[in-house]
Amino acid sequence: MAVLSEIAAITTPLIQITKSGAAVRSSQDEIAALRTAFAEQHWLVLPDFLERRLLDLIQQKLEETEYRVVDRETGVELRPIDCTAYLATELLLNSPKVFRAIEQITGCAPIACFSGRIYRRPASSTYFNRWHTDVTDEGRTIALSINLNVESYEGGALQIRSAQTREVLCEVYNRHYGDAIIFPVDEKFEHRVCEVESGAAKTALAGWFRSKPDPDSLFGRGR
Repeated sequence: MAVLSEIAAITTPLIQITKSGAAVRSSQDEIAALRTAFAEQHWLVLPDFLERRLLDLIQQKLEETEYRVVDRETGVELRPIDCTAYLATELLLNSPKVFRAIEQITGCAPIACFSGRIYRRPASSTYFNRWHTDVTDEGRTIALSINLNVESYEGGALQIRSAQTREVLCEVYNRHYGDAIIFPVDEKFEHRVCEVESGAAKTALAGWFRSKPDPDSLFGRGR
């Protein structure tokens, strides 16, 4: 199993979401190298995926809201009652520039939309994530998780394993504020986010790039 922390494979933001939209800065050679790395290791860290000014606005809204417990088949987590921070970021993530860059890096099917949520998991066994694939009939192709933590925490690693053998293929820590991890949604792979062991509650924006429009979102209505 490959155990990785503080990934530095990419040192400058190739894709960055800003308050005014998405910026993509990459050459075809860089895209080709990233696509090879993604295919080999089944994940990729995108540094500074959210710019600091946008992160600070998200953080402000998250500090102002209360949270509710959500108990799903895949685990238990907290979600903000006020969804303003997520909805504003979702609007920016549903960008053709972002879609095309993710398609080129991962080789996934054409992306129609992004949908997800913001969640929080404190350092407690009450909050956990079970092994799962994320495969549904919604056309999920690539999973995305963005670190929204200003304060540090221990644990909370992303683990990916073979669905057939249950061998853990990698354990990835994403601890830099605003960095994102992408990984494939595929029946061959299961994943989970490990429990937070200590420190601040882990807060992340997580979701999926999808090949089908989401009828429940602004970007799927009327299609």
